[in-house]
Amino acid sequence: MKDYQTHVFTSTYTADVSGVCSAMYELGGMSVIHDPSGCNSTYSTHDEPRWFDGKSLMFISGLDEMTAVLGDDEVIIKDIAAAAADLKPEFITLCGGSIPHIIAFDFKGTAHLIEKRCNIPVVPVPTDGLKSYISGVGMALTEWIKRFADVKVQKTPELSVNLMGVTPLDFSINGNVEKMRETFEKAGIKVNCCAAMGESFESMIKLYAAHVNVVVSSAGRRPARYMEKTGGIPRVEGLPIGEAEAGKLIKAVREAAADGKNKIVYDEALEHEDWEVPGDGILVIGEEVFALSLADAINELPESERHGLKAYAIWPDVDEGLPEEQLMEAVKRSKMVIADPLYKVIPHDKAIKFIDFPHEAYSGRIYRKQIPVFATDEFDTAKLIK
Repeated sequence: MKDYQTHVFTSTYTADVSGVCSAMYELGGMSVIHDPSGCNSTYSTHDEPRWFDGKSLMFISGLDEMTAVLGDDEVIIKDIAAAAADLKPEFITLCGGSIPHIIAFDFKGTAHLIEKRCNIPVVPVPTDGLKSYISGVGMALTEWIKRFADVKVQKTPELSVNLMGVTPLDFSINGNVEKMRETFEKAGIKVNCCAAMGESFESMIKLYAAHVNVVVSSAGRRPARYMEKTGGIPRVEGLPIGEAEAGKLIKAVREAAADGKNKIVYDEALEHEDWEVPGDGILVIGEEVFALSLADAINELPESERHGLKAYAIWPDVDEGLPEEQLMEAVKRSKMVIADPLYKVIPHDKAIKFIDFPHEAYSGRIYRKQIPVFATDEFDTAKLIK
């Protein structure tokens, strides 16, 4: 990839700062974004669909020019300590936008000073506002696990899993998470923890009680790898999109629990470097684990149901997004494209069939009502491309 990217047709994905806030939203903490004032609505409403229905403590530091120039960290330390004294959160998460990154703000050192002053655990997550939400969610969950999860907790008596990397940015609030849980439970596999939707501070502490970590989005890789390193928990990567893919995932979970080895459910041959995919196929654009799982689910269909075509997947780079030149070429070479509706602005032949599959982290709330419940064995993959 080039050292720079110019976006002419495409939008950008949700930033790492919002990923942190999304991951920590339900865990009883207080999230503080170190950034200039006036930007809080970006994190709390545009990138957070739970904002109007569920309470969460989310603040912005109000960094001004003089404070930035002088490096006066005492301002944010005092403000956070005062808010924590009033609200008494379980913990505090400290992350930041691009300006603290530019002025070399010391997240770890400042977090230590805040914790010492208010006697509440502070989790520093050094975001820079320049990467995608995948980075932010992964860092936030990993840092939370390092600080709070009980690595010595007793395993559940029955086979259980953690669903890693679950936020509304990938799964929205339309029932996807509930259906995903149900898919495992119908197969006799308990969902120990869903990191981090539908959970509490207390339930997340017991993450290490699971036998297997299921990485359902690329945001879950980092915490899953950390838990493998510290707790020996194997990880399985994939999404239960449709009956066939769900069956493969359930089988992989049982195998991983038995032999302790990591598994990848989707066909790794679907991965392509530099976004160079074969032509005359079905192109799936989206978050990595989702795109690869959906492409694999389509390829599991009989040839007649997928129009004799093979599906391939491409996904945005965490740092740079999708390079438009390669993306346009990939779209032009395809017979069918499955992607967020905002990708329709990419110049393409009218003969190419475009199937809308909205993604909250890309188009936000614009197409939320059109997001299907896809993370379930009940999803009809054949109907999607009919």
